[in-house]
Amino acid sequence: MFTLDDNVKARITGFLPGFRKWLETDEGKEFLKEREDKEREFKTLLNAAAIEQLSEPDFRRIIVSLWAYVGWTNKDYVADRILKSTDFNTLRSELKNLLYGAAPLASRYDRFFEKVKFIGPAGVTEILAFAHPEQYGIWNDKSRRGLEILGLGEALPTKKYRISGSEYERVNEALKAIFRMINPEKVELNLINVDLFLFYLVARRKEETAVGEEEDYDFDHDEIVEKLVEVGSGLGFEASSEYQVAKGARVDVLWQAKIANLGVVSYVFEVQRGGSIDSLILNLQRAKNNPTVQKLVVVANTKDLKRIREEVESLSEDFRKSLAYLEAKDVERASDLLAELNTIISRLELVKSS
Repeated sequence: MFTLDDNVKARITGFLPGFRKWLETDEGKEFLKEREDKEREFKTLLNAAAIEQLSEPDFRRIIVSLWAYVGWTNKDYVADRILKSTDFNTLRSELKNLLYGAAPLASRYDRFFEKVKFIGPAGVTEILAFAHPEQYGIWNDKSRRGLEILGLGEALPTKKYRISGSEYERVNEALKAIFRMINPEKVELNLINVDLFLFYLVARRKEETAVGEEEDYDFDHDEIVEKLVEVGSGLGFEASSEYQVAKGARVDVLWQAKIANLGVVSYVFEVQRGGSIDSLILNLQRAKNNPTVQKLVVVANTKDLKRIREEVESLSEDFRKSLAYLEAKDVERASDLLAELNTIISRLELVKSS
């Protein structure tokens, strides 16, 4: 069982009056209703009997409704990418095993990621949480930030995007401990309520220290890659990760667009979190051999971007001019803004997803 220390308990107690007051507002009621509606929907589509008959349209319906993909303008692309990489019978079988298998959660969780590609921890844990809210919680960027606000950054892997099954088990125990504090009168656990509490903390409270102010700030490589794909797709590009763009050059992210009958333009993104700058430069030089590549974008924190700029100063002018530099924190901000924009636009119901 996970034990909250006194400092964390004090923080939770301090935030509770504001949270309960917020739940009585129109905004709070709207967010609560959204969670209750989604819980009913998932329990209908993914209960033990219904999952045997789960169809591709049902699966698409689930993907479209996930907060994990709220930043995606074209959610059908997300579903297509998953369905093209995994036979649907296998996908349904692995989903059933994830939700109802006899093995421990850690084993089922790790197995699912081995068998099914292109659905990240935020999406998988959201499915688990809404199918079994009494057992599982959501692991996404907002829940991680909320846990850090509570002072659990050392006890839990809040800096990690992809966590293992055993780490997810520990996260669930922590979420259960938080639930018991914010809902002491309730016997039945519902970790969706904890997710709402963490969302409230992130949305309403300004953090005491802005993460982006430090030049050597940390970030998760895989998460930034996923966000770059999400933002690229939202801007209308065909966005892919782990793409072989030229001989010997496999890049983190590629954005491509067709321009009438003139051909294709491509933009390469390499996410650098530590590691060898020489290897980075060599990979970018090879990527530049693809004639469609218009720009090579290096994504890193402030400190590493400065080091990379210094390293390329002695290289050819042509190569230097092909480079652009992007802060990892700005990728996260762009992703958040895109998600917010899509949320606003979706309320207009201009286009209903198929």
